[in-house]
Amino acid sequence: MPKFPYSPFLLDPASDPVPPANGQSARAALDLDAAALFVVATLRSWVAPLIRPGEDHPDCRDLFAMAGVGAPGVAAFDALMVIIGSQAIRLIDMRCCTCCGVGEDEEAMLRLVAALQAADRATGIAVLIDWLPEEAIPLALHAAWCFAAAMAEAGLVLRPSGRIIPFPAGRTMH
Repeated sequence: MPKFPYSPFLLDPASDPVPPANGQSARAALDLDAAALFVVATLRSWVAPLIRPGEDHPDCRDLFAMAGVGAPGVAAFDALMVIIGSQAIRLIDMRCCTCCGVGEDEEAMLRLVAALQAADRATGIAVLIDWLPEEAIPLALHAAWCFAAAMAEAGLVLRPSGRIIPFPAGRTMH
């Protein structure tokens, strides 16, 4: 699909029913918890006017207000998306607002936010390296970190996708 001259975001409605190339089945948007659904819905509503200008789209600011994520979170998310939108090194696959599946780059954004909420800077950088040139990473990481913190402050915490090993209370490893 051709790259739009004003946006690196790609919308390919036909890609939704096709399983990802890695053999895993795509996650359904209905399977997402509230925090993950907020991220995906906000992404899609931010990108929608770029992909399909002139059509009616949900306003992502309304989603922030409904979720209780304040102005710093809105500004951080907008900054992150502007950085991605202006400096992406490849097309970024975002789905339309009514799509029932979650795209690979939407999953990557969920990993980014979850990692930063868990103070896992390395995973956050790994996600951004796939989207951006090296010189854009520090600003994007800062914006993503502020967005993740604003979400957490509003009670929207994503679970890290990695395996978590619980330790008994009061025990330490030496």
